[in-house]
Amino acid sequence: MLNPILYTEERMRGQAAQFRNMNSIRGSGEAMAINDSTSAEQCIRKIINILRAEGAGGLDQYEERLKSNAGNEPALNALFCEARAAIMFLDNRFQVVMRERPDLQVGLGKEIAYAEVKCFWEKEQDRLDDEAMRMATNSNLMVPIGNLVPTEGKEAWQQITDVAMNKVDQYMDGAPNILVVVSHSDALTLMAATAVHAYDAQVARTNDPRLRQLNGIMLVNSEIGFGQRGPWNVEYCQTASPCVPLRRCK
Repeated sequence: MLNPILYTEERMRGQAAQFRNMNSIRGSGEAMAINDSTSAEQCIRKIINILRAEGAGGLDQYEERLKSNAGNEPALNALFCEARAAIMFLDNRFQVVMRERPDLQVGLGKEIAYAEVKCFWEKEQDRLDDEAMRMATNSNLMVPIGNLVPTEGKEAWQQITDVAMNKVDQYMDGAPNILVVVSHSDALTLMAATAVHAYDAQVARTNDPRLRQLNGIMLVNSEIGFGQRGPWNVEYCQTASPCVPLRRCK
C-alpha cells in the first residue's frame, strides 16, 4: 500500500546547497494512495494531472509505464515513488523530465543532473519498535530503535549504501547523479550522511571510476522534523569525489 505523499510549498533559491534545503511537504496535506475507495486508474490519472500541472516532461512514456503496471501493485507503488520525488523537485523550482535509467532528469538554471529513485517501505522493525515504545510508555525506560540487524542482518545506512553501489550502471555518464531514497521506514531517518561516508570509503578502497558518477544521496523521510527553517523531511549529503561536480547557480 502506498503511504500518503507529502509535499511542500517552500521554494528553492539556490543549487548544490539547493539539495540540502529541500523539503517534501506540501501544505495542502494532499495524499495519493491505492485503497479500498481509490483504484489504480484513479491514482494514475491524479498523479499524471499533478505532474502535468507542475510542468513535468516525459509524461507520455511515464503514463504508459504506470498503465502497464496497473495490475502489479508493488511495481506501481515503486513508480509512484518516482512521481513523489519528481513533485518534490518541481515544488522546489526544478525542471523535471520523467525517464528511465536513471528515473529523472532534474534541471535548475543551466545545470542538469539525473536522479535514480529507490523506495524503502515500512519494515518489520518499525512495527517492533512501535510496540516496544508503547510497552515502555509508563516505565520511564529508554527504548533502542532503528536497529535493523536483528530482523534484516544489515544496518539501515548499509542498506542505503548497497543500493547506491548496486545502481552504478544506471547513473548517467558525464553528468551529475544523485540517488533519491524515498523512505517509509523510521529506521532510515538521519542515515544519509553515514551511508555516504561508507560509500566514499568504498570509492577510496576500490578506485572504481563508475562509483564516482554519484554526487550524493538524498533521503526523503516519512517523519517530518522541525528546525530553524521550519518543517523538513529531506536529508542530502554529497559524495567526496564525484567525476562531475555539481555547480552552484547564481
